[in-house]
Amino acid sequence: MTRRHAVRAALTLATLLGASPAFAAGWDTPILYSAEHMGMGGAAIGYVDDPSAIFHNPAGLVRTEGLTLMVDATVILGSITSSPEAEPINIESEPIVAVAPLIAVSYKFTDWFAAGLAFYPVASAGATYKYTKSGASTETENTTKVVFLEISPSVSFALPGNVKLGAGYRISSVSLDRLKVPDLPLDFTLDGWNFAGLRLGAQWDPIPELQVGVVYRHKTETEITDDAAVILSQDPKRKATGTLVLPSKLGAGVRVNLNPLAFVLDYEYTLQSQEDELLIETDPATILDINSVFRWMDTHTVRFGVEYGIADTYFLRGGFMFDSQATHEKWPSAFGTPPGPSYTGTLGFGYKPDAPWDLNVAFAYRTGSATVTQDDINEGLTEHPCQACSKAGDYALSMMGAYVDFTYSFH
Repeated sequence: MTRRHAVRAALTLATLLGASPAFAAGWDTPILYSAEHMGMGGAAIGYVDDPSAIFHNPAGLVRTEGLTLMVDATVILGSITSSPEAEPINIESEPIVAVAPLIAVSYKFTDWFAAGLAFYPVASAGATYKYTKSGASTETENTTKVVFLEISPSVSFALPGNVKLGAGYRISSVSLDRLKVPDLPLDFTLDGWNFAGLRLGAQWDPIPELQVGVVYRHKTETEITDDAAVILSQDPKRKATGTLVLPSKLGAGVRVNLNPLAFVLDYEYTLQSQEDELLIETDPATILDINSVFRWMDTHTVRFGVEYGIADTYFLRGGFMFDSQATHEKWPSAFGTPPGPSYTGTLGFGYKPDAPWDLNVAFAYRTGSATVTQDDINEGLTEHPCQACSKAGDYALSMMGAYVDFTYSFH
C-alpha cells in the first residue's frame, strides 16, 4: 500500500475545507464518543468516570478504578448537498462512511491520582462529488478530506473538598487530502504533526446529587506539507505547504442525580474565528495561490440529556444537541456543514451488571441546511477572493451515527 493510499484509508471520516457533516460547524466532530455519553447528547464535562475522560474532561480520570480498558467504535453515515462548482448546482455527495475508534486505558495509582492514555480522531471534514459538466465527455471527481488525530497522555488528581483536576498533553497528526480531476488537476496529501496541544479540566461535587465541571482545550497550529503535490499542472510536482488550526474551546457542564433519573447539560464555546484562511503555497510557485477563506464565526454548542436507571443495571438514555453557525455564506464549502445551525437527536442504552465491565450503545441523527445566494458569493469575492470556495445554491447535510463502547476494569 502506498503512502497516499494509506493516508486515504485512515481518512475515511469524510472531509471539507470549512466544516463537515460528521463534524461541527468547524473542524470538530460533535457526534463522537462515547456510546454512554452520546446517548445523552454527548454531554460529559460535568461527570465522566471512564477513560473517555481523556477526551471529554481529564479531571474525570481519577473516578476510574484500578486498571481500566475502554474501546469505543463510532460509525457515521451520511451525505451533503451543495454546489462545489457553478454547474451543476445542488448535487448530492457520494455516500459518506466514517469509522472513528477511541481506544483508551487508565490506571488509578492511589485514591488521589490516576493517569491514562488515549487515541482518537478528534476532528475532520470532507466529501466526494462525481458529476459531468455540460458539454464534457469525462466525469469530474472532486474530493476533499481533512482529519485531526490525537494521542493524549493525561493525569488527574483528587483534592480535598471533592475537587478533581486533570490535564492532558495532546500529540496531533493532521492531514489534508485533495483530489480534483480531470480539470486543471489537484492531487496532493498535505500532512504534519503538532506537539504543542493541551487540555485542562476540573470537576467538583458540592453534594452527592450534583456534579459540575469545566474544561479548556488550547489552540494548535499545524504546518502540513507534501513534497510531490500536483497543483494546476501535471508536471513538475511541487512542494506544497499550508497551516491548519484546531481552535481553542471552553466548556462547562453539570449533572443532576435524582435516582433513578439523571440530567446532564453541557455548553461549549469554540473560538472558530481563530481559523481565518488556509493558503497553500508551492515551491516552485504556481501561477496563483490556492486559498480557502474561512473567516468562521465563534460557535455555541449546547448538549442536553437524560438517563433513567432500572435496578442500577439497565439505563435508558436520550439527548439533544444544538450547534450554532460557524461557516459564512460569503465563503461556503461543499465539503462540510452548511452555513447555518445544525441539530442532533440521540438515543442510547446501557448495561452495567454486577461485574467489572459494562456495555453501551447509542444512535444519533444530525441535520442542517442553508441557502447561499449569488449576492452572498459576490460580497465574499469583493471582500476576500477565495479560489477553493463553493458556489451559490442550497446546502444541506444528513448524518446518522451508531456507537458501541465496552469498558473493563481490573481491580
